[in-house]
Amino acid sequence: MAPVFPLHNGRLQHVAFDKKQRIKATISRDRVSFGENLREYCLNTTIHGLKYIGTVSLTLCERAYFFITFLVVTACSVYFISKVYIKWQSSPIIIGLNPIATHIRNIPFPAVTICNMNQLRREAAEQIKKDTLERTVLQSICSIDGDFNDTLYEGKWSAVEKMLLSSTQPCSAMLKACRYAKQPERCSEIFQSVFTDEGLCCTFNALDMLHMFRNASAPNIFPTEATSSGGRFRPILWTPEDGYAEQPSNATYPRFIAGPGVSMGLAIVLDANVSDYFCSSTSSTGFKIIFHSPSETPKITDYAQYIPVGTENRIIITPKINDAADQIRKVAQAQRQCVFASEANLSYYSVYSRNNCELECESKLILQNCGCVLYYLPKLYEETKICSRANARCYEEIRNSIAFSANTSIFCSCLPGCFEISYVPDLTSAEIQVGTFDTRETMLDNVKDKQYAKENLALIYIFVKDTYYRSFTKGELVGFTDFLSNVGGLLGLFLGFSIISLIEVIYFVTLRPYCAKRKQRATSRKELNVESNHSTTARNDLLWFGPKPATTTIQFLGHSNDQDYANGHHLRAGDNAMVKEFATKLKHLVHSRLQQANGWVRNTFRSRRTQLGRGFGQERTGTSYPFYD
Repeated sequence: MAPVFPLHNGRLQHVAFDKKQRIKATISRDRVSFGENLREYCLNTTIHGLKYIGTVSLTLCERAYFFITFLVVTACSVYFISKVYIKWQSSPIIIGLNPIATHIRNIPFPAVTICNMNQLRREAAEQIKKDTLERTVLQSICSIDGDFNDTLYEGKWSAVEKMLLSSTQPCSAMLKACRYAKQPERCSEIFQSVFTDEGLCCTFNALDMLHMFRNASAPNIFPTEATSSGGRFRPILWTPEDGYAEQPSNATYPRFIAGPGVSMGLAIVLDANVSDYFCSSTSSTGFKIIFHSPSETPKITDYAQYIPVGTENRIIITPKINDAADQIRKVAQAQRQCVFASEANLSYYSVYSRNNCELECESKLILQNCGCVLYYLPKLYEETKICSRANARCYEEIRNSIAFSANTSIFCSCLPGCFEISYVPDLTSAEIQVGTFDTRETMLDNVKDKQYAKENLALIYIFVKDTYYRSFTKGELVGFTDFLSNVGGLLGLFLGFSIISLIEVIYFVTLRPYCAKRKQRATSRKELNVESNHSTTARNDLLWFGPKPATTTIQFLGHSNDQDYANGHHLRAGDNAMVKEFATKLKHLVHSRLQQANGWVRNTFRSRRTQLGRGFGQERTGTSYPFYD
C-alpha cells in the first residue's frame, strides 16, 4: 500500500497568511465595542434606572420610557446643584455670636483721645506778628483765609510741629487729675501728646510709636518733645488678631481692663481754660473725646463726642469685638469683606485697620493731586511738603470726593480688618457742683472756685459694666464639606449616585478598555504563535528538516489513524531526535515498500494462474493496484 504524503495545497496557503492581517482579524473579532461596553455598564452600575435601559429583554418603548425619565431626573439634579453652588459662591460668609465669651482681662482698655475745642491759645496767637512764617502756620491750623505770601511758608513739617507745640494747650495744663483702677496716677505718665485733625490732643493707652509705625524715624503723630508714657510703664505689642505679645501687667501698656464698675475704670479732671480761646472748629466750649482701638489713629473732627464744661460725665464703654474663623482665609477678600493681618499692605502703619488704611489712602491721594500733605496725615519722609491754606481748595475737593461714596474716580477701598475691636460709648452727664455739699469724690477737693469750675472744668468717668463679652465671628455659611454634602444628597435623592458610582464610570471609561485591549493583544499573539507552530510542523513534515520540528504523524493506507498509533510515531525536537526519527521513518518506509511489492507479486501470479486455468476466452476482471494509486 502506498503512503499518502502532505502536498503544497490549502494548508500551506493558510500558513502563509499575512501576520499583520491575522492580528487585525483576531482583534476585530474579539474587540469589545462601545455599545457592548455601554450596555454592560448600564447593567452593572449602581445608578438607578440605567439597568432598564441596558436590558435587551425589554421593549423599545419601555427602554425609551426609562431613558427619558433618567434625563429628566438628571436635569432636575443639575438645576438644584447649581442653586447650591451659586449660594456657596455668592454668600459664603455668615456672622454670628461666638459661643465662647471673652474675659475683659484679655481686652485692652480703650484708647481715649481728648482734645480741647480751642486749637490755639490766645496768648500765644496774639504774640505772632503778621507776614511771618508763624502767621501762615496759624492761618493754616485755624483754617483762616487771608492774603499772605506763600513764599514765606516753607511747608516743612518741623515748622508746623514747632508752632503746634508752642501755641496750643499742653496736656499738662488740660489734665488736672487722673486715676485708673482705684490708683491715682500722674497724668503725664499715662497720657501722651498726639497730633490729630483738631490740633494737639492727649491720648491714653495708645500703642507706642515703635509698635504702631513701620518706620520709627519717619514723621509721626507723636511729637518728639513729648515722652510716650514714660516713667514706670513699659510698652508692649498688642494687635487685634494676635492679642498681647506677652503677659500684660500693671507696669505695661496698653493697659488691660482691670475690672467692671466705675471704680475700676479711668477718671480724669479736665480744664478747658475758656478765657484763652482763640479759634475753634465748633461754636461751643469744652472738649472732644473719642474711644478707639490702641492701634489706630483717631479722627476727632468727624466722630468725637462733646464734653461740655461744668459737667460730670459717666461713659459706659461696651467693647465690640470682631474676629474670624481660620477657614475663611481661603475665601476671596471681595466675598468675605475683611482683611487679615498677613494680607495688609500698609506702608506707614504696622497694624492694619480700616481707619489706618483710610488715613494712609487720603494722605497718598492728596499728595498725588496737590503736592502736599495735611500736617496730621501720615508722612513717609521729613521733607514732604505740608499743605497750607493756599492748597485748601485742592485738598478739600479730594477729601469731599473720598467721602462721597458715589464717586468712582477718587476713592479709598479699605475693607475692615477680620480682627478688629471698637468701643461703643454710652454717655450720661450732670451739672458739676463744687463746695456746695460734701462728696465722696476727692479729685475736686483742691478746686475752691465754684464759678471757675462751672466755666472751665469737666469730670469724666470711663468704665465697663460686664466681665465677659461675646465677639462677632465671621465663619463659613456654606463650606466645602457642606457643599459636598448637599451635592451628594441631591445626587443620591435623584439618581442614587455615590462615590462608588463615580469610580464605576472611571473604570468603564479608562481601566476596562485598557485591560481588554491588553488581553486581546495577548490572545492574538498566542493564537498567532500556535498557527506559526502548526505551519512550521507541516513544512518540516514535508521536507524532513527544520530548526525545531514539532510533532508529526505519517499515515499509510491500510492503517488506522487512531490516537495510539499517532502517539507512537511522534517526533521529538532536537538534533539527536531528528537523526533517530529519520532512521525510524526510513526503516518503516523500506518495510512498507517491501510488503507492498511482495503483495503485488503474489496477486500478479495469482491472477495469472486464474487466467490460465479459465482460458483465454474468458473476461478479465478489474484488479486494483494500490501501489500505483
